[in-house]
Amino acid sequence: MMLSKNSYIQFDYPFISLLSTGLDSPIATYLIMKKKRDCFSLSFLNGGVKMEKNRNKIIKVGRRLVKLTERRLRMHFVDYEKILLQIQTKCNPKLTCVICKRTMISVARELAKFYIVKVIVNGDILGEQASQTLDNLYVVNQINRDIPIIRPLIGFDKLDIIKISQELGFYELSLISGPACEFNPKFPETRAKIKEVIQTEENLNRDSLMKEIFDLINYIDIFPDLPLR
Repeated sequence: MMLSKNSYIQFDYPFISLLSTGLDSPIATYLIMKKKRDCFSLSFLNGGVKMEKNRNKIIKVGRRLVKLTERRLRMHFVDYEKILLQIQTKCNPKLTCVICKRTMISVARELAKFYIVKVIVNGDILGEQASQTLDNLYVVNQINRDIPIIRPLIGFDKLDIIKISQELGFYELSLISGPACEFNPKFPETRAKIKEVIQTEENLNRDSLMKEIFDLINYIDIFPDLPLR
């Protein structure tokens, strides 16, 4: 279905979650959903003709989240391939990961405004990826001054995540094959400077890009079998 507030459904204390096929974001999402909060997840897909494999994989994660928490989940998907290609070709290649993450946060912010949601959640772990160093997290945060971002796993390490993932039943789902991102630069910037990022982003038409992304968003609803109390 195309993007819609669907006024016939009442979501309880919802939040926006950036949900991927990895280990981290499902756990971050679970930790907030189990606080009796419904979720609007947001997933960015690439992989060309294999994109559907990742979509199906994330849907399985979504079903597991609902089973564990008995909360409502609306899963939003963006065909991100063309957007990433624009970022890669129009911006400084070493900043691809940082600009990609800033764009994701921008979409999450606008989706939060659309649904009148007050918080964004993601699975960042300090230093785990190029976009998750202190310098790069600072640069990513500058794109969003409106909606608080919660990072429940920021101080965890990978062994913590693997253990929790196994306990919750997400680990096996993470092993399902699917296309990896092909846009990662060979030498990603780990200490991005905000002025440099803003300067290279001038090559993108942000308003046009955001409209293009929102035109590509579709969603499905996954609700628990039992009525919520």
